[in-house]
Amino acid sequence: MREKSYTTFQAAKFCDVYPSTVISWVNQNKMRAYTTPGGHRRIIKSDLVDFMKEYKLPIAAELLRRRSRVLIVEDDLIVGRLLLKALRRASRSFDVDWMQDGVGALLAISKNPPDVLVLDVVLPVVDGACVLASLRGDPQTRAIKVVGITGRHLPPDKLFYMRRHTEAFFLKPFDLEKFVGKILDLLDIPAAKKRVR
Repeated sequence: MREKSYTTFQAAKFCDVYPSTVISWVNQNKMRAYTTPGGHRRIIKSDLVDFMKEYKLPIAAELLRRRSRVLIVEDDLIVGRLLLKALRRASRSFDVDWMQDGVGALLAISKNPPDVLVLDVVLPVVDGACVLASLRGDPQTRAIKVVGITGRHLPPDKLFYMRRHTEAFFLKPFDLEKFVGKILDLLDIPAAKKRVR
């Protein structure tokens, strides 16, 4: 997901200065900014926060708040796209990403852990049970909420392990509304913001 950016006018409001002051900071290379193809300046959120910290300006809670994130790990294109679309439609208050393999997921999680992981059990190279075991065995990732999914008949021991070590487990085909509802509950999104279609 691309990081949020602000106009010079928006950045000025956060810094409690005039937009011309922000433009001056950018021109003096005090504040990092980029120029859009239309010639407008934009300041990336993390650059704005870094600037405000460096110059000891009070930072609004909105700038420090981190958006919740859901990562879907599903190798089936149709199912992956369906889940991605359903979660994006459900609420705009969190970000959703999708990967198709367990190895890539573990690497991505080590760099940027999601709040909720939707994990298919049957994956190429490293299956979902191995991904889950790795996450639960690491203090840095142990607290990630995991929702397991599968469309295959699993051996009883693997099924027991997945059910025991996840916050929820769904067998395909599952009720999409219940699935999305569970994700939103795990993210603590108020009922008023739930928009499942």
